[in-house]
Amino acid sequence: MEEKIIIEKFKHLGLTDAASRIYLFLLQEGNSTASEVSRTTGISRPKTYEYLSRLVDKGLCSEILGNVKKYDATNPVTAFDKIQKQINEDYENSTSIVSKLSELLVPIYLAPNKEYDPLDYIQVIREKDSITKKFETLEKMAEKEVLSLVKLPFVMDMKKTLNPVEFTSLKRNVIFKSIYNREDMNNPFLMKAVEAFEVAGEHVRITKLFPIPFKMFIFDMKTIMLTLEDKSASGPKLTSITVEHLDLAKGLKNIFEMYWSSSVTLDEYKRSIVSKS
Repeated sequence: MEEKIIIEKFKHLGLTDAASRIYLFLLQEGNSTASEVSRTTGISRPKTYEYLSRLVDKGLCSEILGNVKKYDATNPVTAFDKIQKQINEDYENSTSIVSKLSELLVPIYLAPNKEYDPLDYIQVIREKDSITKKFETLEKMAEKEVLSLVKLPFVMDMKKTLNPVEFTSLKRNVIFKSIYNREDMNNPFLMKAVEAFEVAGEHVRITKLFPIPFKMFIFDMKTIMLTLEDKSASGPKLTSITVEHLDLAKGLKNIFEMYWSSSVTLDEYKRSIVSKS
């Protein structure tokens, strides 16, 4: 039973059942010729040589030269350390390739002579999970700055998550500047989230004079996401509108800056609450 589990896990490293059985045999028996391996495992000699060659390439076994070539399993700690390093290198190479492809393909996608519908830059989303996925995608794609006007209700469940994508983007040195609605700050989950975001590096402000009319996010001064609340008898529902428009982004940034200049820091807000109590 244990052998089956081991062989199953070996598949994730690209080893077949036969290659895994050969490695386990060498671990147990030590130095062996290809003929001995073939005879004991029941794998044909040509295939045995083929699998032994793959195991040597992966660093899972070594060749012992002599009158008759023998094979021995490599110490698992050493072998898997090498495999882990290779996996890391492959991941870094893949990430580099994807990044380079993005650089090469985005200009083609944005080419001015490309035929398109004049309203292609506007996307309307009403399904909750789709709004969340779109928001997370835009955060992941952000390279420089994300400006946010934030008010309740949230699409994400604050009791379950604190927007892990933002924390990752902050580590990439993306600047986050967020203004939160003063009227919502008595919500303990929101306060906890805002405190966590500020500790992580988000620039935080709390409204002082003007309440936030709707949620707005501006990504890299080119993409805007507005989240509007549809109030009905069955409860609030949210509709998201995403717009890719440089001039609109510039105009809405002016609105953001107006709110920013008339808002207070989180510490100033906390001190004002204490002074009133």
